Amino acid sequence: MIVIEKNVDQIRTGQCWAAVNGDSVVAIVSMRAPKDIEMDTYRAQALDALQALGEVVSGEVVNFEGQKVFCKRLTHKNRSRNPQVTRTPKIYRFLE
Repeated sequence: MIVIEKNVDQIRTGQCWAAVNGDSVVAIVSMRAPKDIEMDTYRAQALDALQALGEVVSGEVVNFEGQKVFCKRLTHKNRSRNPQVTRTPKIYRFLE
């Protein structure tokens, strides 16, 4: 089941891992494991499979301005005591 949250100008389809090569997404795997599979096993096998295709990053698929793109997940903003500058996530496009 995919949970969709609607924002003003984009639709989010949930978190996933992606194998990226340069600025392009080669493959994606959802972070939601089936209920009958142990999460640690699922995560290990998913990451191993994606590493064979490229660099693995976590994030989510976003429908932004009519195009599906992969938006890399940023690290937690509130971990530092120093104020941080507003950052924008890296965007990867899907291979056509």
